[in-house]
Amino acid sequence: MTLLATLRDWLDQQQLDAVLISSRQNKQPHFGFATGSGYVLVTRHTAHIVVDFRYYAQVAEQTSGYQLHLLESQKPMPAIVNPIIASENLRRIGFEGEQVSWQTGSDWQTQLNTTLVAVSLDALRQIKTPQEIATIREACRIADSSAAHIRRFIQPGMREREVAAELEWFMKQQGAEKPSFDTIVASGPRGALPHGKASEKVIVAGELVTLDFGAQYQGYCSDMTRTFLVTGRDPAPEKMPLWSVYHTVLTAQLAAIAAIRPGVRCCDVDAAARNVITEAGYGANFGHNTGHAIGIDVHENPRFSPTDTTILQPGMLLTVEPGIYLEGQGGVRIEDVVLVTADGAEVLYTLPKTLLATGEGSWM
Repeated sequence: MTLLATLRDWLDQQQLDAVLISSRQNKQPHFGFATGSGYVLVTRHTAHIVVDFRYYAQVAEQTSGYQLHLLESQKPMPAIVNPIIASENLRRIGFEGEQVSWQTGSDWQTQLNTTLVAVSLDALRQIKTPQEIATIREACRIADSSAAHIRRFIQPGMREREVAAELEWFMKQQGAEKPSFDTIVASGPRGALPHGKASEKVIVAGELVTLDFGAQYQGYCSDMTRTFLVTGRDPAPEKMPLWSVYHTVLTAQLAAIAAIRPGVRCCDVDAAARNVITEAGYGANFGHNTGHAIGIDVHENPRFSPTDTTILQPGMLLTVEPGIYLEGQGGVRIEDVVLVTADGAEVLYTLPKTLLATGEGSWM
């Protein structure tokens, strides 16, 4: 089913005559690229893109099946949309209430000659198309090869920011448009910070270092986390810091992945990971969700959380990223992007999750 056909089926379900789309993430499939400018109006019979001079030619080149309208200061969006409302008798139009400011929503209520209904389009992005899956696979390939590169690159004495810069440069060399988000590099005690963005801290031999990063490719995101051992020599396992913690996180992550299949609730996948960590005595040190959907945005719905009862379906893409964080000591997190298949789950990364040392050594 095409994008417009899916959207029109949704209009029928919502008892709406049209929907006005303004958010970057929900316009992107229509525009063919990401921008915060412009609007998409889809009715039961027609589809329209309203965009200013900066993007008009690009939209015209990359889209078909839409009527294009030039947005100008003398001809704002309501002046373009109201004639369409009148010609098609559009009495109820959905708009992205969570995506626009209170002021903007109030203005539209008075400027548009229709009844506006606040809606969310996020559910329509939960099941990815084959093309979207292929694009996210490539974003994951870029992250995967970059993780292998950065493991060999990291040396004691480097600053976390140096590692982040090298990782982001390598992802772009592999085809990434940009990082999916600010790269996290958290070494030693800073590993206890789940979102410890790369700092000036110097990386020390014998520490663990957690890297959480992603590549944006053709507007779609990947998200990957690996925790490495920083050393030039492989120490005895019993002397390695947080050895048992790493093993617990890996066991929890594998348990969650094994639980993923169509018909399973998201909260049950979260429980599969959380139970392992709790039984090991670290329940209080795992304070975030087990994962989240991914696509145009790096964080989408549904979530692998204790309260999300969404039923998994084939074509969904989510991360699985349990972690344990010990203040003053450090932390461990391991993350994969996983595709829900017809009968289970497919992990989209190939880098081993055994504890890898920087350089070429490995443990576990």
